[in-house]
Amino acid sequence: MEIEIIDKKYKWNLQDIYKNHIEFEGDLQKLSQNVEKFANFKGKLSNFDQLLQYFIFSEEFEKLLEKVNSYIMLNHDTNLQDEKFVKYNEELNLILFKLSNITSFVMPELSKIDNKILKELLKDKRFENYNLEIESIIENKIHTLTEKEETALSTVTKFSNGFSEVYEAITQNDFKFDDVKVDGKDMPLTQSSYSMFIESKDRIVRTTAYNNLYKVINQFARSVSINYINFAKMISSDMELRKYSSTFDMMFKSSKLPKSIFYSLIDNVNKHIDLEKQYFTLLKETLKIDDFGFQDVYQSIVKDYNKEWTVDEQQQIVKNALLPLGDEYQKLLDSAFENSWVDYYQNEHKKSGGYMLGVYGIHPFILLNDTAKYDSLSTLAHELGHAMHSYLSDSSQPYSKHQYEIFIAEIASTTNEILLNKYMLKTAKTDEEKLFYLNHYVQSFKSTVFRQTMFAEFEDFVFDKIEKDEILSPEILDEKYKELLEKHFAGIVKIDKNIIHEWLRIPHFYTPYYVFQYATSFITAVYIANSILNNKPNAVENYINILKSGGSDYPLNILNKYGIDLQSNYLYDYAFDDLKQALDEIEFLQHNKK
Repeated sequence: MEIEIIDKKYKWNLQDIYKNHIEFEGDLQKLSQNVEKFANFKGKLSNFDQLLQYFIFSEEFEKLLEKVNSYIMLNHDTNLQDEKFVKYNEELNLILFKLSNITSFVMPELSKIDNKILKELLKDKRFENYNLEIESIIENKIHTLTEKEETALSTVTKFSNGFSEVYEAITQNDFKFDDVKVDGKDMPLTQSSYSMFIESKDRIVRTTAYNNLYKVINQFARSVSINYINFAKMISSDMELRKYSSTFDMMFKSSKLPKSIFYSLIDNVNKHIDLEKQYFTLLKETLKIDDFGFQDVYQSIVKDYNKEWTVDEQQQIVKNALLPLGDEYQKLLDSAFENSWVDYYQNEHKKSGGYMLGVYGIHPFILLNDTAKYDSLSTLAHELGHAMHSYLSDSSQPYSKHQYEIFIAEIASTTNEILLNKYMLKTAKTDEEKLFYLNHYVQSFKSTVFRQTMFAEFEDFVFDKIEKDEILSPEILDEKYKELLEKHFAGIVKIDKNIIHEWLRIPHFYTPYYVFQYATSFITAVYIANSILNNKPNAVENYINILKSGGSDYPLNILNKYGIDLQSNYLYDYAFDDLKQALDEIEFLQHNKK
C-alpha cells in the first residue's frame, strides 16, 4: 500500500514529537552543543551539589537524546529510501561517540568517593530519584577502571560492533540463495522470505527452500563461526578487565540477576522436554510424514484456517480480549487507537517486522506491517503490551526510573498475547478454530520457551569454555549444537547435516544472554494471564502495579513484591501444566475428527 493513500488514522503523527523539521534540527544542534558541557563536571563530582547538577544535566541530555533519536528512527523506518534520516543518524552516532569519550572520567571519579559518604547520599532527599545510580556506583567500584583505561576502552568500544556488523554483512549481503519454484514460477529466496516458504503446505517448496538456504550457510559456516568465537572472546576480555566473575554477571550488573535464575530455567525446561516431543509427535502423525524433518516443524496441525480481520476489527478484538485488565487499561487502548500511536500498514519502503518505541513525556509509537492474519492480530496485542508498560511506567515514575529492564519487558507483551489467545479459543465456533488457536499457543510455547532455552544453553556453553580458557572451534560449536538438537528432537525429527548449522542464523547471539529472558518472560506471563482470568485475588491490581513500577527497583524485587517468584519452581510447574492441558485438548479434538 502506498504511503499517501493510507488514512492518517492508521499512521503515526510524528508532529507529536516535533511540530516541524526546524524544531527537530534545532534540538539536534542543541544536543551536539550540550555534549561538550559534560566536561565542565570533570574534577568536581566529589562536591555533592555538583554531583546533583551532573545527575540533573545527564537526565535532561538523555531526554533530549531520546526525543531526537526517536524522530530519526521513526521517520527512517517508515521510508527507508529517505537518505536524509540516514545522514541524521550518522550525525547522532558521532555525538554519542564524542559523549563516550568526554564522559570517560565519570566512573573513575565517582569510584574514588568513599562508600560511607555515598551511603549518606542515599538518605538525602535531593538524590532520591538517583538512589539506584548511587547503589550502582558503590557496588561497581571493583569493576571501574582508571580514567586512562576507561578512555582507551571507550575508543575500543567504537569498534566493538564490528563483529555483529560482519555477521550482518555476510548474512544479508553475501548470502545469495537459489530461487524456489512455486506453482511453476521462480520465487526469490531471502532470509526474510524463508519463513514464507518453510510454512508452505507444499513439502517440495519448503524442502527446496530449506536445502537452498543451508547450501549457502554451509559454505560460509567456518567464517561466521570464527567471527562469533572472536566476538565472544572480546566480550569475555571485557569481563576479565573489569573483574567480573562471569560474562553473565557482567551482562546483568544493572539488574542484579543471579545466575540461579538462568539455571532454574534450563533445569525446568529440560525436565519437560517430553511435552515438546509430544507436540512434534502429534504434528508428525497429522502430516503423515515418515521422514519428518526440520523443513516440516513449522507446519500446523490445522490444515486450512485463513481468517482475516480489518484493522478496525483487530482493534475491537484486542479490546475485548484485554477487558479483564480493567478500565484504566481499556482507556489507554482507546487513546492508542484514537491518537495515532500505531503505524499499521505495509508499504514498499517501510521497515519490516514490528516494534514499540516509547518516548518519555509524549507517548509510545508502534510499528506494524499488517497482513490481516492472526499473526498480525497477535503482534498488535503484543506491541500494545509494551506500549501500555511504557506509558504506565512513564506516567508513574520520574525519568531516572522509568526505563524497565529487558528481563521484565517481555512479560507485558506476552501476557497480552496469551489473553488474546485464550479469548479467541473461548469464542471459537468450531473445533477447527479451536485447534488453530491451541496450535498457535503450543507453537508459541515451543518457539519461545523450548527453542530460546536451547539457544541459551548453547551460548552459555560458549562463554563457559572461554572463561575456563578451553579450546573453542567451529567443530566444537557444531558438535554442541548437535547434542542439544538430539536432546530436544531425537527419535521424532530427523537431524540432518544442515540443521547443525542453524545456530549460525541467530543474530541474538551477538547480544549475550538475551534469549533466555524471552523464556522466563513467557513462563511468568502464563502465570499472570491465567491468574487474571481465574479471578485470583489482586491479580489485576498486582499486574498493573508491576507495569507502573518501571525501573524503580531491580526486576526480581518488583516481581517478588507482587507475588511472582522466579527463583521458585511453582511458576514453571504452572506453565507446563497449562501446556499439557493444551496438548491434551488438541489430542481430544483430533480424536473427535477421526
